[in-house]
Amino acid sequence: MSTDAAPQATAIGRDLWRSLSSHGDAIRPAPTNRAEMAANLIAELAATAGSDDRLGSKDEVRQRCSVSVGTFNEALKIAQGRGVVTLRRGPGGGIFAARQTPLVRMGNQMLAIDDSEHIVADALRMRNVLDPLVIEDALMYSSAADILVMRNEVKAMKQAMADGDVPAFLHGNWRFQARVASISPSSMLRTVFLGLLEILERHAVTLRPPGDQPLPGLLEERFELYKRMADAMEARDRDAAMQIMHIHNTGIQPSAPRRDLSDTSLNS
Repeated sequence: MSTDAAPQATAIGRDLWRSLSSHGDAIRPAPTNRAEMAANLIAELAATAGSDDRLGSKDEVRQRCSVSVGTFNEALKIAQGRGVVTLRRGPGGGIFAARQTPLVRMGNQMLAIDDSEHIVADALRMRNVLDPLVIEDALMYSSAADILVMRNEVKAMKQAMADGDVPAFLHGNWRFQARVASISPSSMLRTVFLGLLEILERHAVTLRPPGDQPLPGLLEERFELYKRMADAMEARDRDAAMQIMHIHNTGIQPSAPRRDLSDTSLNS
């Protein structure tokens, strides 16, 4: 798959989706998520410390992050959810570097390289390489409940199209992919693949429409791919699933960072 930038498309990151209400609307950059930035800084502090080392009291670490109490509490929850720190109360308590498994360390290292200018192309290339493994596992291990969740996501995407709600449609795309990946019994594959999805969702990935195809037609084409994938999963049809995966992935290209966000494009 080619990784050349799409000259006619501007990518929409997750933080910008809330600004998009309909085709042709101007998109305004969303403010930086300071809690996420603080959580990354906490993770860096934990990574440079030894296992179980005390990083400081909550207020000491908050001051190092230079954020408000509310923002820091949110950041601490994010860091605890990633398994990088633990919070101990009482005398001698505070924030401590957690004992991390190799998989947790790998996931946090992936998040730490978010600022690389090549992150989108790298993550997209890796996601596409791992996709066949994810699809194979989903075909083998998916349950009736998993298929039902996929179909519910497809229904949600259809409703989003009817409502003209592009952000909701895009969120449905990501949730569907994450659900398929979560089926795999391989904790390593799940960790890496879901981490790649998160990177792609945060950053700029575009779907290039052929020619002057209008947005409604583009949404319909994308919707049909997810609908067909749910059908293939239920039928355990490997050939169909792999074909749909190929069509899906070859329609996505990474876009170079751009300041002008007046064009319309899709994440997928």
